[in-house]
Amino acid sequence: MAWTYDAIIGFSNGMLKGVEFKKNKFKYTNLLDASITLNNLGYYDESKIIISSKRKMLLFDLKNKKMSKKYIIQESGNIIGVFKKNNVLIAGVDNGMVVVKPIKQTKIVSEKISTGSHLSCIREVLTLDKFATGGNENPLKIWDLETGKVEFTAKSPKPDMLQLKLPCYVSDIQFFNNNKVVASHRHGVVDLHDPLSSQRRPVASCKAENTGFVSLRTMPDYSDYEVIVGTSKGSIFHYDFRGKSTLPVKTFRGSTGSVKSVSCINYLNQMHVMSISLDCHLRIHNMNSGALTMQDYIIAKPLALLSKPDEIQI
Repeated sequence: MAWTYDAIIGFSNGMLKGVEFKKNKFKYTNLLDASITLNNLGYYDESKIIISSKRKMLLFDLKNKKMSKKYIIQESGNIIGVFKKNNVLIAGVDNGMVVVKPIKQTKIVSEKISTGSHLSCIREVLTLDKFATGGNENPLKIWDLETGKVEFTAKSPKPDMLQLKLPCYVSDIQFFNNNKVVASHRHGVVDLHDPLSSQRRPVASCKAENTGFVSLRTMPDYSDYEVIVGTSKGSIFHYDFRGKSTLPVKTFRGSTGSVKSVSCINYLNQMHVMSISLDCHLRIHNMNSGALTMQDYIIAKPLALLSKPDEIQI
């Protein structure tokens, strides 16, 4: 099994590093030198990951530490998210197009799906052949991959007391085990939606003042109502949609730059929150106490974080 790392970090200069947790220290393995413009990372299988670079999807072999295949996207714009679903690769482009690239012969009909302008986020639905998209004034939508048709479109929250329209800028999307979906926004709101209900507006919302939400993570093995969000000002908040208050349950401190990615990991038999931020640090916080367990300066600016897939957690 090639995935021997606890996490993989992609950097703005194209570097790729594997990270292992060793006795309260981080051990780094250099997987790729600064040779490409890296946008984001995605899972492929237990021995490969997907790297997006401008209009290319690259399969990277973790064992041999080299590129194994390249797919070109014929779209103007940059890829903002990639993932593998069954026998296809799916790439979201910031011009609003979602490109479906068959790995081999498949029944998938659509090769391109228009999801609306200013796309900033695309996520797969793990247990179904669906995916979700969102962006700047482009609300949360859930799509059927086989038909290419939208199945759910979120409505904006009700206008404020002055009847002014509230902004919509989806920055990240995640799914719970109970089929509910949560979307974070650049204006400091995280919304919980229930696609199975007739209600298109959020069924619950949490807010933060004077900051924006950049990254998001659900805790599927922990709760179907709790999320971790990273902000543009370095804070990491823990929210629980079951509470009466819209304020965070807990705040994880220490970052001074925008939190590009957050993930939940099992470390020392306890739940921890792992994060990368633009102050060039990798951090691990204890989920229960909120205390900073480990941190390290990682020189270059990190853009993407992949934690070890749950199915091969040791």
